[in-house]
Amino acid sequence: MSSANGSVLGLVELTDIDELRDSYGADSFKELRETFRARLNSWTRSNDECRELDNNRYCVILEGMNSRAELELATAKLSRIFEEPHRIFNQWVSMDVSAGFVSLKSTDPNIDQAISRAGKALRLAKKSNRFFEVYNSENDDDAVDERTLLAKLEAAVELGEFELYFQPKLHAGYRTVLGAEALMRWHTKEGKVVLPDGFIEIAERHKVIKPMTWWAIKSAVSRVSHWPEEMSISVNVTPNLLLEDEILTVVQDALEIHMVKPERLTLEVLESVMVDNQELMLKQLARLRMLGVRISIDDFGTGFSSLTYFRDLPADEIKIDKSFVMPMLSSERDHAIVKSVIDLAHNFSLKVVAEGVENKMIAQRLAELNCDILQGFVFDKPLRAAEFEKRYIS
Repeated sequence: MSSANGSVLGLVELTDIDELRDSYGADSFKELRETFRARLNSWTRSNDECRELDNNRYCVILEGMNSRAELELATAKLSRIFEEPHRIFNQWVSMDVSAGFVSLKSTDPNIDQAISRAGKALRLAKKSNRFFEVYNSENDDDAVDERTLLAKLEAAVELGEFELYFQPKLHAGYRTVLGAEALMRWHTKEGKVVLPDGFIEIAERHKVIKPMTWWAIKSAVSRVSHWPEEMSISVNVTPNLLLEDEILTVVQDALEIHMVKPERLTLEVLESVMVDNQELMLKQLARLRMLGVRISIDDFGTGFSSLTYFRDLPADEIKIDKSFVMPMLSSERDHAIVKSVIDLAHNFSLKVVAEGVENKMIAQRLAELNCDILQGFVFDKPLRAAEFEKRYIS
């Protein structure tokens, strides 16, 4: 997402507002709304706008938002503000929030249209149980409904329209390339290159995600088989496939066919999935590790995991979420979180990857904190295979 003048309009609301009203009565609900408004006002800055709509939603206009990364930082702060529950009659009430955002045009923005589009993003966020979504015209339900997009994805699998891009992962101290993360891109027949945000969510709700993921694992293993032995490859595994026994067969077959040592393949798993399905996931990851592959816990820090879970984690590395990495030089709290995670991980013999490394100062500070591996645009963007190999493999 981007906008020429760096303005983003958002709609923010309490997720279960009707249930809260029915459960706690008019007076308590009024108090809850006042708390919601106060916390929201503490999030916005002096140059932002915030006003209440007539449906218990708040409309905000955030200035200085020039990229998706900046918006993600802002929403990470918003999420933390609403982490603490509110106390009503000696009872703690969770304040779950949903939000939808849309970029505003630089000249003469159509506010009514923007509110409508932000509303669509908000509904999608609630439907998919995500904290926020950004309006994307390609996913607009007036233009391309889910069934149409699903049919295109199924055709894309058959036509081989997906391609893996590779973003380098570097040793934090020596800055040597240790390997790469494989990231999926969809090259449509119309000539567009679609990022995962534009299709993964719908794919995950349907069976098409399985052939897409199996293809990604096989393709990544095939690619790394041509790289130097010291280089590895990591692949994201979608949550609903992790518990399928078939993944064990897919991984083992790919490694054997291409004669790749298992430790050169890393499977990345979202931490939030681990927390939601802890017992089953721990067993399945242990089975995968028995094959010799490495396990990485992605977006670490967003799942609120316990020390017990950390102790029993069958993993080799963790990736600190970029929402903590990107602001760490300007936020003492985020800096402290990054340092603590690195120290704790090392105490459990886990490697630490920092993603979202956007400038040299952050890279240097992470190295000083003894982070192991760095990944981010300060080094390189995700590259097509030929370009990656031209730059990093002699």
